[in-house]
Amino acid sequence: MSTKSGLRGAGSLVVALVLGLGSKRAEASEASLAALVQRADHVLRGQTTAAILGMHVHTARYDRSYDIVYWSDDRGGTTRALIKVLGPARWRGHGTLKVGGSLSLYDPSSDRVTVLSGSMLGDSWMGSHFTNDDLVKETDLARDYRTSELKRWTAAAGGKDATFYSVLLEPTPRAPVAWNHQVLELYVQGGAVVPVREEFYRKKDKGEPARTLTFEDVKEMDGRTVPTRLVMHVAEPPGEYTELTYKKLKFDADVPAAKFSEQELRR
Repeated sequence: MSTKSGLRGAGSLVVALVLGLGSKRAEASEASLAALVQRADHVLRGQTTAAILGMHVHTARYDRSYDIVYWSDDRGGTTRALIKVLGPARWRGHGTLKVGGSLSLYDPSSDRVTVLSGSMLGDSWMGSHFTNDDLVKETDLARDYRTSELKRWTAAAGGKDATFYSVLLEPTPRAPVAWNHQVLELYVQGGAVVPVREEFYRKKDKGEPARTLTFEDVKEMDGRTVPTRLVMHVAEPPGEYTELTYKKLKFDADVPAAKFSEQELRR
């Protein structure tokens, strides 16, 4: 082999190695971004979760407030969740149960359990601006959406520097979602990953989001840095919103499997 051809061969090898390394770095970066999205999406959930929340719904026609108890269990490959309304008395006992892909609603006034179809995941929960899907998390952002970084910057959060990310989420072809795309803003600070804002778009042309979820009042609860106030704003009708406030939160508690049953839904 001549010196020139040897150099050309070595050059080609270097280019191939650089391109391969660049591809691996891009894949690693995408995987890291997906991991951050996953952590932000599950910031208020552990292997098991128990919580007491307040919900306030503001519309042009009414204002309502509820007290809610919530349990979830993500162990064993089957996601389960149970939500029950504690008060006021008029709404006490209403509940939602999710076991795997099955979602059921209970109305104590008729003592009736209704099994929802997938098309009803986007329906309002208890007249709020949160959907059934929002509350029981059938959709998983890291699983059902492709992630790509829009922007990264450094700014203060709670008086300390944090790395912020704006992430574009585009649904995979078979994802059971109603949105054309979403934009999620989150920050990383030390070992914590905290969501800041989530925008939901119905059309490819960004325009104004159909609704916007903000994550506020970041605190330490049961050893985690979490947002304790979530507010869902909608574009139409303007001025309407629903606010969720976490009053108590416990991660990885001993939640029995029997908790996620129709008997408990009716109780």
